[in-house]
Amino acid sequence: MEKEFTFETDYDISALSAMARALRKTVRKKQSRRSRIFGWTVAVLGILTTAALGINVVTLTAIVILVLFLLFEDRMNGYMAKKRVLPGTEHCRCQFYQDKFLSVTKVGKTEFRYDRIKYVAEDQRYFLFVLSNSHAQAYDKKRLTGGDAGEFRSFIEDRTGLKVIPVSGRF
Repeated sequence: MEKEFTFETDYDISALSAMARALRKTVRKKQSRRSRIFGWTVAVLGILTTAALGINVVTLTAIVILVLFLLFEDRMNGYMAKKRVLPGTEHCRCQFYQDKFLSVTKVGKTEFRYDRIKYVAEDQRYFLFVLSNSHAQAYDKKRLTGGDAGEFRSFIEDRTGLKVIPVSGRF
């Protein structure tokens, strides 16, 4: 069984933020949209209340914090995920074969079948696999061997039967 592609990925804030964005734009899409609408509505109502009744430091602070969370949600989720990364899993080497892919960290090796992938997403730097509502994997395009990003995109679409979803941008 010959390997097709290999990725080396460091699970840093950038990769974890991309994973959070992929989850938010795929399996959590409806929930995320409702939460964002609610959050922006509360922020606007807070601003209108502050404008009508005068500046209240507590209300203004809450509005600023809410807006920052809305704007930097993926980055903050990436930061929180970084705190929960198991020691030894910060770096991953993943090898893709025709019938499976193998993930190797200092902790051990894990073999996956392509049918476990719910969504395949892509941003400027990573390919992202969404496995469940709270689990994703990132693969750094800059550290891809065995082909280029276009070839891997075709390979993974063929193996999974899923179309790659672009998830770049903040919103």
